[in-house]
Formats: sequence, structure tokens, C-alpha cells
Amino acid sequence: MKKLSNEELLAELEVPFPVDQVLWRVTNTANNRTRGQVVPYADPRAYTDRLNALVGPQGWTRSYETVTMNNITRTKRNAEIVTGKILVTCKVTIDGLGTHSGTGEEWADEDNAMTSAEAQAFKRACSCFGLGRYFYDFDAPWVDIDDKSRPKKTPTVRAWMVPENWRKGQRSSGKAAVSSQPPAQGGGASNSTATSSHRNGNGHGAASTATGNGGRQNGSSNGGPKNGAKPESATAQSQSGSELDKRIAALQETVGSKLYGWVMREYGHANQPHLVRDVQQKKKILDVLESVTRGLRRMEAVLDRVPERQVSALLAKLQAPPLNEIADMPTLVQVVQGLEGIVNGSHPGAA
Repeated sequence: MKKLSNEELLAELEVPFPVDQVLWRVTNTANNRTRGQVVPYADPRAYTDRLNALVGPQGWTRSYETVTMNNITRTKRNAEIVTGKILVTCKVTIDGLGTHSGTGEEWADEDNAMTSAEAQAFKRACSCFGLGRYFYDFDAPWVDIDDKSRPKKTPTVRAWMVPENWRKGQRSSGKAAVSSQPPAQGGGASNSTATSSHRNGNGHGAASTATGNGGRQNGSSNGGPKNGAKPESATAQSQSGSELDKRIAALQETVGSKLYGWVMREYGHANQPHLVRDVQQKKKILDVLESVTRGLRRMEAVLDRVPERQVSALLAKLQAPPLNEIADMPTLVQVVQGLEGIVNGSHPGAA
């Protein structure tokens, strides 16, 4: 088995699953139970197979912690019952990439409650490495469902979700807001209301705040036009987008290919700025890259004041890679804050 670099491994983890491994489940249903919203997912075995194929069974591990909550009242089938909840935390460690965790939960009275909670936690932990992360960018369509709340017809996989297309650079433009009401069949008006069930994802905080600079740079705001200002013309937007592409690409050398790639994937769903069509999305990418630059400068400013043994102890405690292999913003933030804490005397755990 060829050993991949960390950068290559992260890229391979992101690649969508083969189309035949993509399954579908209904998350929201209309009151008349004839229409439902469906989302794609993959069986945990598909995640395991991908990890085994990339790093081998010996190259990764997972562990589970389970907590139960008892005497919780819930409504089930129009009746109140007293039951419990199963809460599972899964930690997934990949050699060279570190450890991420995810949580899962299920009502104790549901069939296969433990299995469902463990699967949810495992897949959420994997998504932190990029594996299966693309499922969260899918805009769930409404489809006809049968009397067992199953899709009558399997939805078509989006073109960007096909592995070959993904490798060519196609990415989702971002998940659109999900409609709270199902469209009526035949295009007519619908009086149905939707019953929503919770959809799970992994959110990310604002990177500019994380690195300690709350102010935004000129031109990087995501806000709309100011009062009285006219919207930009298509030509102006195109020119603005082209200029942003140049500014984004210019920061690749500054922040390094690993962090640059992470920002592009996380905030642009693409590997090159010109593949991101939305100008506001480009501005967000630029904003985050500038934030990464500030974080790296802060790290360099304190490194000379921290003994090497304390740096090593901090990285071990955070389960972080060597400084020159940091490949994501959350890890960078933790390391910068830890180093500054040592200098300021507020991080005794790293001593």
C-alpha cells in the first residue's frame, strides 16, 4: 500500500462515496404523509472500508464512550411514555492526522438504539476529517413516499457527488435554505404543513474571531449594499470576483498549501478560487485566509519565548501535529492560544 502524505490523505478522505453506496432516508414528512424530504447517507461500513483502503486497518482506531439518561418523558404515537436516552461519543484517530470526536444520541425505546447512536457518533467524527462531510452540503428535495415513509423513487445523485466529477474540481455551491413546506404535486397550491425532524451537522465558528481579530478587512464584509447604494452590475461583480481570485491565490504561499486547501474546501467547497462562483463566498474565503495569516504571525511571535519541550508537551496535550503540518483552522487556534497561554503564565498544563 502506497503511503500518502497528509495532504493527499485529506484530499482522498473528502472524495464522495461511490454512487452505489449512497442511501436515502426521509427526514421531514408532510401531514398527509404522501411527500417527504430525503437526505443521502452511507452505511458505517462504507466509512470503515474507506479508512481501511487509505491507511490500512492498523492506521486508524476508534473508541466509544456511552452515557444513559433515564426517566425522560416523551410523546410517541400520540401517547406520553417514560423512557431514556443513549448518548455516545466516538473518538476516531488517524495516524498523522490526529483525533476528532463526534456525538450521537437515540431514544432508548427505539429499535437498535445503541447501534444507531454509535453509527451517528462515528460518522460525525469521520466528517471532521472530511470523510462524508459532503453529505451536509446537500439540499434535500421533496419526493413522493409510500405508506412506510420510504421514497417511491430513488432520488438522482447530484453530478458533483460523483467521485470522478469531484476529482475534476466540482463542488457544491453550498446548501440552500431548506423549505419548511413541501411543494404541491402538479404545481398547485398546498395547504400541507411540514413536520420537521432534527438534522445534524457540524458547525464552524467564525475564524476571524478565533484568531483574536474581531475587525473585518475592507472589502471582506458579507453584508449587503449600504442604504441608498445600487447593487453591483454583472460586469462589476465579475471584475470583483476576478480580483478576489488573485488575492486569494496570492495567500497560498503565505499560509501554506495545507491550511490554504482546508480553507478552500471548508468555505468554498472547491480547490481553486475561480471555481467559487459567489462573490460573497469569495470574500469570506479571503477573510478567513487573512485570519489564518494573523494566527500564523501570532504563533511566530511567541515561539522564540517558549522552550521546545513545552511546545512538544502542548502539541501532545492537544493531540496536534508538528507546527509545520497544522492543516486546519481549529487546530491552529488551539495551538496559538496554548502558546500564548504559556507565555502569559495561564497554561500551566503544558509545562
